[in-house]
Amino acid sequence: MHHPLVQLSDGLAHSGCRRLLYTMIVFLLLLQSGDGADFTPIIDIRSYYNGSVVLQCESAGWHPEPEVLWLDGEGKLLSAGPTETVRGPDDLYTVSSRVTVEKRHSNSFTCRVQQRSINQTTETHIQVPDDYFMDLLSSSWIWSNTLAIIAVVLSVIFILLCQWR
Repeated sequence: MHHPLVQLSDGLAHSGCRRLLYTMIVFLLLLQSGDGADFTPIIDIRSYYNGSVVLQCESAGWHPEPEVLWLDGEGKLLSAGPTETVRGPDDLYTVSSRVTVEKRHSNSFTCRVQQRSINQTTETHIQVPDDYFMDLLSSSWIWSNTLAIIAVVLSVIFILLCQWR
């Protein structure tokens, strides 16, 4: 791989040393420029409660600072909270964003991190299982079991009252 800023001197004694030095310089230049770095966002399910799920997306190693977008399974933009940005000592940015979602047709969501000025975009998809969207307060299973428990408790109270008299 040739980089325009890398010029090796013929004064080096061994071609093996030259090759190793060349490889190290190219690696450092690629690392510094961000090429070859893995910007792939990581999505976590942070919490779920009463039919809503909070997703968090994080991506590191960006320069300049990127923007974070959330999309649903149909590619429509979702409204998310403010993006948190941390600039590290290496001048690279780590961004994270949270979005609260409700059950949808596909339960598929995408975190897209992009930096338009350098034409860099990467995204990660997540498929949230239906179970995470179960609303316990309106679940027919909960209500039917609650009614059964109430019926049993009332029956026991009735039997005890009848025997006590």
